[in-house]
Amino acid sequence: MKIHRRAFTEMVASLGVVAATPALAAGKTVEVTMKNNPKAIFQPATVNIAVGDTVTWTNPGIITHSVTCDPAQAVTAANVALPAGVAPFDSGTMEQDATFSHTFTVKGTYKYICKMHEAMGMVGTVVVA
Repeated sequence: MKIHRRAFTEMVASLGVVAATPALAAGKTVEVTMKNNPKAIFQPATVNIAVGDTVTWTNPGIITHSVTCDPAQAVTAANVALPAGVAPFDSGTMEQDATFSHTFTVKGTYKYICKMHEAMGMVGTVVVA
């Protein structure tokens, strides 16, 4: 069977696009750790990601925490913010070694809290560009 150079090139190019598409579609994962000493914090406090990326929070300590991005659950509503039209999310209580992941599909700034330690300043920010 004989194939023309142009047809071969187009076939190879189309395979390359198909093979590369899943790799491009998968976002990266950014890790945030809950720290307790000297005070309760999210580390890092701010992460910058792209649409489609995932943030995974981990609680390695024995103190219970949460990842709460819901203004209705905050003591101070200004500590929590979501882009317009985005549904709130909450990890629930996270005991030692628990993880919680959220994939961000809308650009904007997300401010979140730990429900148990908001008053101590345990707040974080995800900026999605």
